Amino acid sequence: MQHSMLAELKGVSLFQAVHDDDLMSLAPRVKRRRLDAGRTVFKEGAAADSMYVVLAGSVKIFLTDETGKELVLDTKRAGQYFGEMMLDHRPRSASIVTLEPSEFAVISRDDFREFLRRHPDAAEQVILNLIRVTRGMNERTREGSTLGERLRHYIQWLEEVKAPDLPSVKRWLAAKRWVLLGLLVLAVAQFYFMDVYLQMMSMSGMTVFTR
Repeated sequence: MQHSMLAELKGVSLFQAVHDDDLMSLAPRVKRRRLDAGRTVFKEGAAADSMYVVLAGSVKIFLTDETGKELVLDTKRAGQYFGEMMLDHRPRSASIVTLEPSEFAVISRDDFREFLRRHPDAAEQVILNLIRVTRGMNERTREGSTLGERLRHYIQWLEEVKAPDLPSVKRWLAAKRWVLLGLLVLAVAQFYFMDVYLQMMSMSGMTVFTR
C-alpha cells in the first residue's frame, strides 16, 4: 500500500524532484479518498486542514453567487493538486465537485508544511501556482470590468442617438407592427370561417333530419 502511494505521488509534478526516501516518509501519512461523479469534495467556507492531490479523475473548482449561479475558476485532473491555500488557516475559498469518479491523496496541513520546509523547490512550485491562480482571477476581474464598461457605453450611446428614431430601428418596428397585424387578421379570419363552417354543418344536419 505504501509503495503504491509512493509511485502515485511520484507521478505528480510537485513531488517528481523529491528523493524516494523523503517520499517514503510522507507516503504512510497520506490518506486515500474516493468519490463518485458529482460528489462534493468540500464547500466554500468550510474549515480547511488538508490539501488534495488528484490521483485519478477530475474536479471543477467554482464559486457560487447569491443567486446560486456557478462561476467555474478551474479544473484539476490526475497529477494536479488543490487546496494548498489551507496553509493560511482560513476557510476554503471555493467549492470542489468531482466531474467523474475520482481518487485523491489527502495530505494534512502539518505534514504538508513540514514537507515544504524540507523541500524548497516544491515550496517554490506551490508559490508559483498560487501566483498563477491570483493572476487568473485578476484577469477575469479585469475582463468583467471591461465588459461592464462597454455595456454602459453602449447604453449611453443608445440614449444619446435616440435609438427609436434611427431609420433602421424604425424600419424594424414598422415591420414588426405589420407582422403582428397580419397575424391578427389571419386569426380573425380563421375564427370567422370556422364559425361559418360550423353553421353550415349545423344547417346541413337539420336538412337531413327534416327529410
